[in-house]
Amino acid sequence: MTVLVTGFTGNVGYEVAQSLKRKGISFKCAVRNVEKARKQYGYAYEFSTLDFADPATFKPALEEVDQLFLMYPPGENLKFAEFLEAAKSSDIRHITYLSVKDVQFLPFIHHHKNEKLIRKLGVSYTFIRAGYFMQNLNDFLGEEIKERQRIYVPAGMGKTSFVDVRDLAEIASLSLQDPPLYENKAYTITGDEALNFSQVAEKMTEILGKPITYANPSPKDFKQYMLSRGKDKGFINVVIGIHFPTKLGLAKGITSDYQNLTGHPPKKMEAYLHDYRHSWK
Repeated sequence: MTVLVTGFTGNVGYEVAQSLKRKGISFKCAVRNVEKARKQYGYAYEFSTLDFADPATFKPALEEVDQLFLMYPPGENLKFAEFLEAAKSSDIRHITYLSVKDVQFLPFIHHHKNEKLIRKLGVSYTFIRAGYFMQNLNDFLGEEIKERQRIYVPAGMGKTSFVDVRDLAEIASLSLQDPPLYENKAYTITGDEALNFSQVAEKMTEILGKPITYANPSPKDFKQYMLSRGKDKGFINVVIGIHFPTKLGLAKGITSDYQNLTGHPPKKMEAYLHDYRHSWK
């Protein structure tokens, strides 16, 4: 049994690889640039070249693997449906796909379409529908926190169901360790509390020992500021879109799926902030 882990250079894919390693499950890491990945990670991992915009990379990447941890990558001209067909013809027997919370009510997003494609494929699958990543705070929100001691995102005062990506990785590796138990099922994985970004800022202030505020910009102000910082317009629009449901109060739902599957509670925001506190030094 060997798993191909996509998205390895991102937060979730990397943590999935660590969880598979701890469980002793064989895996390979799919990256667009193997040479660059080797420089960063050394020879501790086996890499395969995979570019979702280049079908010529599909079959070679799928050789000698029988399961997939699959993420939908950023980028243009992606041949995602073609990749799924290549996976089926390569006798992949299980796909664990990272989706998003409430995807069944969001027909206009990629994940909704991708879940449909995977269902039609006729291959065993598990959908992990994730809440809002805690790690976004040290990822694309991290620069503002580090440089200006503020969370700068247009999310209003709505609450959102934060989840630690390490918990997502644990569920993913469980589904890949024993696929029949998770076959053709969807799980919504969140933490056990919903927080607004003002509350998150208060927790950061306490744990980091320095004042962190939540700026709560309007979408218009956010866009103008990010453009002035030289950020890509497409990226800015994606960030606004991600936080729009929170602003409307639609992102606060939490579930017990994680605890039901693992027998223990999900990680708290405080634990995440403590573990990643070096990110905002």
